[in-house]
Amino acid sequence: MPNYSIASRFKRMLGPDFNQYAAIYVTVVAFSFVTLLSVPSLWSTGAWLPYLIGVIVFTLIVDRYAHQEHPSKQFLVGYIIVETLLVIGLGILSNYFFLTTMLSFLIVAATHGELSPKQSYVSALAILTAISVTYAFGVGLNAAAQIFFGLGAGFVFIVVFTELAQRERCAREDLQKANAQLAEYAAQVEQLATIRERNRLAREVHDTLGHYLTVINVQLEVVTKLIDSNPTRAKEAAVKAKQLASEGLNEVRRSVSALRPTPLEDRPLPDALRALIETSRDAGLMVTFEQTGSARAVSPEIETVLYRATQESLTNIRKHAHASAANVRLAYDASAVSLRVRDNGLGRKGGEDNVGLSALRERAAALNGTVLAENHLEGGFVLEVTLPMNNA
Repeated sequence: MPNYSIASRFKRMLGPDFNQYAAIYVTVVAFSFVTLLSVPSLWSTGAWLPYLIGVIVFTLIVDRYAHQEHPSKQFLVGYIIVETLLVIGLGILSNYFFLTTMLSFLIVAATHGELSPKQSYVSALAILTAISVTYAFGVGLNAAAQIFFGLGAGFVFIVVFTELAQRERCAREDLQKANAQLAEYAAQVEQLATIRERNRLAREVHDTLGHYLTVINVQLEVVTKLIDSNPTRAKEAAVKAKQLASEGLNEVRRSVSALRPTPLEDRPLPDALRALIETSRDAGLMVTFEQTGSARAVSPEIETVLYRATQESLTNIRKHAHASAANVRLAYDASAVSLRVRDNGLGRKGGEDNVGLSALRERAAALNGTVLAENHLEGGFVLEVTLPMNNA
């Protein structure tokens, strides 16, 4: 048996159940307070004390019921009978004050969720009939009719409203379950897509790189066997092996390039740079763009390096340079394409490259390019990347 001490009950009331059952406690207190103020006979006859004790008992039973997760049918029937008798008794003590009978709303509302619709309607009718019969004997048929139809309308509203609230709660629970199941399915689909992509890559490596390595191995075996007896034939095999190695390397690069996300989103390099510059303008940096020479088709690797260089430069200018303006110049000539970014900020303190600039130098070096990064004589900082066009 749980220990329903005052402290623990107060903690539970402030817990998750508080929002659901706080209205019950507030309603009981409000109805009782108004009844005590509105019925003078309670004070003149001394019935206020039994009335107050009855209200406390009613509230304690409601509280006990509120903390039953899945009450048994026997408990529900006992709860309805005892609470209905208490409401009738409180009504008699309060000289059949109508507000006291409205405590029966709490019985109907609290038990509706645990009963089937048919059982709920039957129990509500039984409560209504018991209270109406009491009024018929204590006050008269007129009062009994008023109670029957007045409370009956309230019961109907409570039953319908509670049923709608339960349906909404069930719909929310179903939606949460569906969302959880959907997330699980999405994870399974993602895992399946990863497995399929892995298998596809394995097949591609086997069909392409495996083929090249096999043929290269054959050519190198020819070299080792004929290097002394037939140097000319061995040299031809070595040249062939070198050619095949280059072709295989290009095939690997194409595969890696297909897997790598393209930051340009299939746009020409000048258009991609303009969009990037527009983003910096929106952030408050005045950036101008110049292009010299006609745009030419270059390799995706060159485009990516120049795009990332512009992106890194504009980001650093906004964060660290304390600059108000910058200029981006893209230049095409017969043998190379170059990018120059200059700002009017404070320049670089110290000569060490940061992580981004070091990575840019590595990318440019892989394409036989150069990177110049230094403070400008007229102030600010300038970054210039030059890449040969023979990488296109």
